[in-house]
Order: sequence, then C-alpha cells, then structure tokens
Amino acid sequence: MNIGITWARGSGSTLEGKNKRPILGKPLIYYPLMSLKQSGTMDRHYVFTEDDEIAQTVLDVGWSVIPRPSRFIAYRGKGFDWNEAWKHIVTHVAGDLGVPVPDINGSWVVRFDVLADTTMVLNCNNCMVRGNTFRGMFEMLHEKQARYVYPAICIDGDVKIGMRDGSLFPLWHIHGVNRQNAMPLYQTLGNTFFHRMENTRNGKPLSYYYEIDVMEAMDVHSQYDIDLIEFFLSKNPSYFGFDEQRMSA
Repeated sequence: MNIGITWARGSGSTLEGKNKRPILGKPLIYYPLMSLKQSGTMDRHYVFTEDDEIAQTVLDVGWSVIPRPSRFIAYRGKGFDWNEAWKHIVTHVAGDLGVPVPDINGSWVVRFDVLADTTMVLNCNNCMVRGNTFRGMFEMLHEKQARYVYPAICIDGDVKIGMRDGSLFPLWHIHGVNRQNAMPLYQTLGNTFFHRMENTRNGKPLSYYYEIDVMEAMDVHSQYDIDLIEFFLSKNPSYFGFDEQRMSA
C-alpha cells in the first residue's frame, strides 16, 4: 500500500486563496493532484483541508479528503500543534484503511509513515511537477533502496551567498577553486518527496535527488507566478499530457 498526503488550506500564507486560484479554468491544486494520479504511484492520496471548494476538486480528481479542524488551519494560531495535527491525520487514515493506529514510540509523523510501504508528501505549491517525474522518483526510491527521494533542480554554477549586510559573496570565485571540477549544486523542492521506512543497506545514502527542469521547479507564492504558469500552459497545452478519461476509469 502506498499513500500520500497534501496539506491545503482555503487561505494562504503568501497569497489569499492560492490553492483555488484559476489556471486555464482549473484551480491550482488540480494540477499537482492530477499529475500524481497520472503517475500511478499512490494507491491513495489524502488532502487535509477545511475548504469545500478544494475538497470538491480533490474528489473530482479521485483522491480522498481529511476534514481539517479549525484549530489546525492557522500554523501560528492558538491551539495549533504539529504533532496533534498529524495524530488527527493518522487516526483518519488508519480508520479509512481499516487498520489499527500504529502503536509505536515516536511522533505521529512516524506513525503515518509506518501505515504504508511507501508514503509521499506533496506540496501543492509545486503544481508544475509532471506525472512522469513522480513516477521516476518512485522508481528511484526503490531502485536505490533509499529512505527519501526529492525533486531537485541544478543551480547555475555562479552561486552567491547572501551576507547579513545584504551583499553577495561569489562562492565560485574563491581563489584556488577550479570551477570545472566542482560538484554541481542542487536545490530541492520544499515538502515534496517520496519516503520509505525500510532501512537502507549499509553504506547507502538515505536521500537521493531526482533532477527536474526549470518549469517543474515553480514554487507558487504570488499572482505573478500563477499568471506565468497560465501563459506557459496556454503555449504548451500538452505539457502535462493528462488523459483524464483513462485515469478516472
């Protein structure tokens, strides 16, 4: 059994109603959920939300909704507690699967992870990741016997470190560094990854990256980001390659 989770509020910390903002007639959250459906990697995926419109989109795509109590909506609100929120999620998912709530020591996040062979967390901000990327990440997770696989983009070699005074320090211009022989740098997408609880083989890394392209690395935080995505998709209608009739069969 492979299960995934997305946290999605009707509000937004950087852009009000971001998950419901329309892109070519579909809400933003439709795209990552449909891409995941297209990948065929998850048996079940749950969206933790308090918003009726988001919930309907989730059901239309073919995933499940976990009702989100008001105390778990505002991350900095009174009464919010990460562990309690995950307890709510785990209890719901275990009941849906018809299995006991895992009785282990540790956080409720860990209990969520032991409910399945493979789990994944999908950040709805990362709405441009395609189904074949999710599939590639899933296959890498098992081929490498890794604990985690993250989508990541290669950063240009001319990397600079932002100093506290606002200046930029050119990392690759350090005297004596041969840029041609330097290791490439990668930036992972925040809170989007596949995960397995199984122990890795001795000497194997816990985490691997799956390289993605620039457009897949979009992290939506403004209306400008949404306008850019809509323009891009209008010019590239086959970008996702959704076959909705086949996926809903």
